[in-house]
Amino acid sequence: MAADPTRRVIIAAAAVLPLVAVSGCGGVDVLASPPAPARDVGVLRAAIAAEQLMIMRYAAVLGDVQNPGQGAAGGGTSATLTAALEPLNVPAGSTSPSPSPSRRAGSAPPVPTAPTAAIAFLRAAEQAAAAAMLDRMRGAAASLAQLFASISASEATHVPVLDDAVRDIAARAGA
Repeated sequence: MAADPTRRVIIAAAAVLPLVAVSGCGGVDVLASPPAPARDVGVLRAAIAAEQLMIMRYAAVLGDVQNPGQGAAGGGTSATLTAALEPLNVPAGSTSPSPSPSRRAGSAPPVPTAPTAAIAFLRAAEQAAAAAMLDRMRGAAASLAQLFASISASEATHVPVLDDAVRDIAARAGA
């Protein structure tokens, strides 16, 4: 009977020994701070923040259609802007993804209240965003450069649509 407990102890020790050896591989380095993110991570985060800002600008111009008066173009002009911006596929009452806590303080960008001025504001923002996205391409990995080029092209195509929106609003005002 004395041999059985000894055999069980040896078998248990043999099973636990590899786990103990593997868990000790990390040593003290496990407690070290994580490595700095790659350069492209920072560039990508900046691009995401810029796109979130663009979404917030559209949301600020359109306002919340369900709560008129909340945005720069609230009330009756919100419907006019929503119709004018429809070719851009901006959903009514769109909001941005929740920004990081450090960005929440100034999350709603100030925008003009007149519909044509609000669209001119968006037009200038789209042009600036397209140019900034092209600047981010310099030195980025090929996959990110391709993504940034695509986003820049998309933003650049919004500019003529915004020009058409200004003409549509002017035509509706004159009708």
